[in-house]
Amino acid sequence: MYSNIMNMIKEIKDKTPEEKLAIAKIQVMMEDAFGILSNSESSPALQDRAKNWFDTADCSMWCDMAGTTHDHIKKLFQNLQYNYNSGKITKDNLRYGIRRLEKKI
Repeated sequence: MYSNIMNMIKEIKDKTPEEKLAIAKIQVMMEDAFGILSNSESSPALQDRAKNWFDTADCSMWCDMAGTTHDHIKKLFQNLQYNYNSGKITKDNLRYGIRRLEKKI
């Protein structure tokens, strides 16, 4: 019985390739919104577009594809934004949190 419960829990946590793709899209948009790029810093215009993306129907569609809700992703983004802007977390902490987004969905 214990193994059946553990298998059910594991099944819930496993993401489909489509969900992983959608999560990756959301991660890229979060990184763009904070100006986190692997090669250089992004422009303010790109950051603004990425921040505004979280209020769009496009974002909602990607959230559905990721197996989560639009409200949940917006709340995660707003929490990261607040903690980063208030100095509670560093850019490295921010990057780490975004890369582990799948664990929050």
